[in-house]
Amino acid sequence: MPEINDKLSTLYEILIDNSETFEQETIDLISQPNKINNLNSFASLMVLLKNARFIEPLLLQISRGEKGDVWLCDFLYAAGGLLRELSEDEDFDTPKNLVSKLGSWIINYSGELAWMGASLLKYSPGKSAEKIQLQKLEQRGDFFLTYVECISGLLRYHKSKYLPLVKQIAADETRDIKLREYCQSVIDNVQ
Repeated sequence: MPEINDKLSTLYEILIDNSETFEQETIDLISQPNKINNLNSFASLMVLLKNARFIEPLLLQISRGEKGDVWLCDFLYAAGGLLRELSEDEDFDTPKNLVSKLGSWIINYSGELAWMGASLLKYSPGKSAEKIQLQKLEQRGDFFLTYVECISGLLRYHKSKYLPLVKQIAADETRDIKLREYCQSVIDNVQ
């Protein structure tokens, strides 16, 4: 048991006695992602800590990112996870180019980058985000979770407007079966 007590003592020292220092060092590290040894662990830790102060630095760094940056998907995951925990009355600043950058990744690429981009874009209420999500839903061949995130984003701000689209996708036999099943579950939960 001494090993767990040592770990608890270390955690207490970092998260309680030195919480402001730890928070600031984490924020500083967000702006220097190439100095992070284990990006996946870093992103998971940020989500676990549920500290809303990490959101704006993450969004800023993501807005500076480019496809191929090794840290990008992990930071997209962390930002999305933190925004999921944010209450609706909490505000945050979004960098001006973030939505268009996410749109480029979602529309022009597939796989993890498009999926993580869509999972972050769903927290943007504007017309630009809506247009990107609709444009992606016209495409085929990407990971079905990318489309799920687009649907989730549309329904988040305009449920009654886009429920007919969800019904249309659920009935479309040319769509991925998992996506159709997701759409049907959304319909079943609304009715």
